[in-house]
Amino acid sequence: MRVPDCICRDVSLARYSTLCIGGRADYFTETIDPALTADAQLVEACEFARDNNLDIFTLGQGSNVLFGDAGFRGLVLHIAANGWISWRDGQLWVDAGSYVSTLVNLGVSSGLTGFESFAGLPGTVGGAVYGNAGCYGAEFWDMVEEVIFFDGVYVQNKTKDPDMFRYRWSLLKDNPQWIILAARLAVRPESKDVVAQKTRKTRQVRSSNQPKTRSAGCIFKNPVLGGERVSAGALIDRVGLKGAQVGRAMISEEHGNFFVNLGGATAADFIKLIALAKGRVLGEYGVLLEEEIVEVGEF
Repeated sequence: MRVPDCICRDVSLARYSTLCIGGRADYFTETIDPALTADAQLVEACEFARDNNLDIFTLGQGSNVLFGDAGFRGLVLHIAANGWISWRDGQLWVDAGSYVSTLVNLGVSSGLTGFESFAGLPGTVGGAVYGNAGCYGAEFWDMVEEVIFFDGVYVQNKTKDPDMFRYRWSLLKDNPQWIILAARLAVRPESKDVVAQKTRKTRQVRSSNQPKTRSAGCIFKNPVLGGERVSAGALIDRVGLKGAQVGRAMISEEHGNFFVNLGGATAADFIKLIALAKGRVLGEYGVLLEEEIVEVGEF
C-alpha cells in the first residue's frame, strides 16, 4: 500500500502518554488542529485509514490513556493545538487541541468564570469534551454549547442537547471515528480577583492530595453506592490498597484512584493492578468499578 507522506510508520507511543507506557503504532500522524475545518493532511490521513480498513485513535495530550505493550495496529492521529481562541458575544470558541490549562489561565487573566475547577487538570479541550472531564463537582459539558467535528468525510456541528452527555461520557465516545475540531463554550464575566482566588484554591487542593509521579489521572469513574455517587479513590483506600504494587505500577499513597509509574512499568502491570482494585472493591462493597482511563491497542 502507498503510505502518504504525512503518515509515519512504527512510532513509539510511550512518548505520547503521561504514563510513558506503550508499544508502537503501525501508523501515526500529527496534525495541527484546523479548528473549524478539516485541513488536507487530516482528510488524507482519514482517507488512508478508511481505504485500508484501519482503526483510528485520536490522541490529545495522552493524559487519560493506557497504550498496550503490543502497540496499536491502526492509525494514531495526534491533534496539536493551533492556539485558536475566539471570544464572541459571551461565548468562547476554542480549537480541540488547546490545553485545558490554557483556558484556566485565560479565565484568570480575562476575568471569565467556569474554568476554575479544572485548574491543574492535564489534557486538551477535545479530550475533555470527548470524556466529559470532571473535577470537584464541575463537568466540562456544563460549559459546552456546540461541537464541531470531522466524521471522516464531512465537517459537521452538533448543538448541545441532554442526550449528548452524562457523567464521564459524551456522544463522541460512541462514535470514535468523529474527530473533534472545536467547541463553543459558554462562560461569563467575573471579577479577576474572584476567579484567581477560586483557581488558586483548586490548585492547592489538587497539589495536596494528588501524586507528582507519572500518572494518567483517575483510573476509575466514581461509582454509585446506596443511591449516591461515591469516591472510587476512597473505596480503594478503605480496602487497604493504597501503596499496593504490581511490577513497577503502584496505587498512589496520596490518592487511591491514581496509579503511578515508578519507572519501567508496563501496561500489563497496570492491567493487573486495575484488576486487583476492581476485585477487592467488588468483594468488599459489591460495586464493580468502571475504568475512566481509555485502554488502547493490544495488551
